[in-house]
Amino acid sequence: MAEINELFNKAEKEMIKSAGGQSKWNALSENVKADKWAKMVEGILAQQGKEAFEELEENEQWFLCLFIWAGCGCHKDLNTVCGGYAAMSALWDVLGLPGPVLLANRDNDPVIQERTATLKEGDVPTLAQQHAFEKSARGAIKAAQIAGAIFNHKDNKKGHHDVFRFWWWEHVGTPFTFPDTSNNRFQSYCDAAAALLLYKDIFIEFLEHLRINKQNSRLNYMEQNLWNALHCEATLAEFAVLAIYAESVSYPYMKSIRTSRDKDQNMLDLGPLHHRVHKHMQKIIDNPDILIGASSSHLTASLDGDEWQNSNVVSKVLKIAQQLPYFKDLLVAFFTGAADTWERFTSEFAEGGLIDEATTEEKDWAWLPAVNDENEGALGSFRQLMSRQPQLTLLNHNALAMFYKNNTQAFMAAKFTEPEDYQYLRMLARESQGEEKQWRKEIVEFRDIRQAKKTAQKEKRDKTARDKAEWLAGLELLLNKEEVMKLRGVRLGDQLKLFKLAGAPNLVDCALPTIADKKREALSEAVDLYLNGKWKIEEDSSNDSDTGDDEEEFPDMDSNGDED
Repeated sequence: MAEINELFNKAEKEMIKSAGGQSKWNALSENVKADKWAKMVEGILAQQGKEAFEELEENEQWFLCLFIWAGCGCHKDLNTVCGGYAAMSALWDVLGLPGPVLLANRDNDPVIQERTATLKEGDVPTLAQQHAFEKSARGAIKAAQIAGAIFNHKDNKKGHHDVFRFWWWEHVGTPFTFPDTSNNRFQSYCDAAAALLLYKDIFIEFLEHLRINKQNSRLNYMEQNLWNALHCEATLAEFAVLAIYAESVSYPYMKSIRTSRDKDQNMLDLGPLHHRVHKHMQKIIDNPDILIGASSSHLTASLDGDEWQNSNVVSKVLKIAQQLPYFKDLLVAFFTGAADTWERFTSEFAEGGLIDEATTEEKDWAWLPAVNDENEGALGSFRQLMSRQPQLTLLNHNALAMFYKNNTQAFMAAKFTEPEDYQYLRMLARESQGEEKQWRKEIVEFRDIRQAKKTAQKEKRDKTARDKAEWLAGLELLLNKEEVMKLRGVRLGDQLKLFKLAGAPNLVDCALPTIADKKREALSEAVDLYLNGKWKIEEDSSNDSDTGDDEEEFPDMDSNGDED
């Protein structure tokens, strides 16, 4: 203990000395002192930790330095679909095909329609037209997003959520909820693509039902975009690629990592599974007929060899594959992009890497789940609970979560034997009631301080600008080129700004030069333009318009406003 006190006393003396001595230290605010003290303690702990680490055996140091990372399997699959889709979308230009229909929103569609109606060979699009084209999306993913917003919006009061489900039940005879694409959930776009492909005619029938029931008998922009997508052969082809990828790779892989938790499998032991996924993708790239050929089978086309999750979707995809001559190219492009992305997002399992060379004991030390359900589930639970009980504080939510997670009720039933136990618990609860209030107060105070700081900075900038403007207003323009070419430093910069404020045409609509020689050239050009009558100073213009006559601009009027 004496050694620790001596260490802290020495560090404190150094801290006070670095602050300028005891008198300057005493003049500091309590907040500044606390900040410096915290940094001092942090430095002591770091130094002590370093010294203690160096005294350890080599194997003990290795254990403490061991850091093995492996990402969430669900995110790997999600990003792989993104990579595959990007590669497939880029293929349309290579094939020389028009690609999926453009799905422009309400703001961009009129601009695009105008461009299309007046298009002539050799025309260059305007900036507005170019912007409208760049901001408008197309393809299966965008169509799935639109369908999700129409049929299953996260806000039940938007879209046709309940109406769609009721209509489906009455006309199709089965309960059906459209895949949730509004929350960026895993596989949602693949699920939506499969649904839109398999039930295309039913979705078209529902859209027609909507159109007829509208007062103006017209679909809105979002509904019309989905209608167009469902009638676009290229968009349907992209739906089919997303759906068949999910059946052959995504669903089997997700099933494997989901069941790994029940089997108590370590993510660090699943390297062979991830290598097998990449090999399966490469197998289909080399021979796509394994997946879409006439003799394709789940035994060889599916990652795990199990039955298809939805055989009707596979049959629909195989039918499309026979009808579209470019479907195989799209499939290969998607799997190629997916394989490249998969290789990047599973690089931690590479041969010779940390996971590959780790021992069984080291893998057990760094045990990791295959999916990030703990974090994702906690966030989702918090969002849903706060939606149901908006008055609930974050502190109360955390307390409830810990209560159920730690099985606190069973502990209390076993250990709380005296009334004093409950009294003590209630006392702790009362003491914690002010923590949430203090937390909110600190947030508001922080924002108020930041607002005051930014306001003061703005006022300072405004004052500086006003002072500069007043200073410039007191200066006179130098219209002598010889004097202009002799200007240097601040005077040169002031004249440049003064000429710009006066309206020199070569300075008004451009950034001022920063190099001294360029500044003089610009001022010299401005003087030449003035002397040649290309521009006038405001005072000169007012003098030119003053004729010296006292005639009134308007005829005399009487008190009623009538002409005499």
